[in-house]
Amino acid sequence: MSRLPTGFEALEPFVDAWSRDDFQARFEARFESGMDDIRAFYDVMEPRANAALEHLEQYPLDAIPAESATLFKMLMALAHVAVAVERHNQPGPKNVTWPTTLRVTQGSSPS
Repeated sequence: MSRLPTGFEALEPFVDAWSRDDFQARFEARFESGMDDIRAFYDVMEPRANAALEHLEQYPLDAIPAESATLFKMLMALAHVAVAVERHNQPGPKNVTWPTTLRVTQGSSPS
């Protein structure tokens, strides 16, 4: 049984690693992952980003079905890994110490 909406089955192998509940968890996943894992997720998710946005736009943020909420989290993870792939070519920017003391405690996410 897929944990994602119909049409997004190719993302299923990435759900456990990248469907994180909040910004902080996605931020940590990016910094703690290797570039091979980041690139693999990016290569599958990025071409589906527009379709994911179109799918998600049909729901209010506070009434999103569970499978679509998982897709939302995957799309938010894409925003994190895109920086690593498109800009830094490594999980984090150069000269940034990991683990960092940065903690994001508030942000939007489906209930």
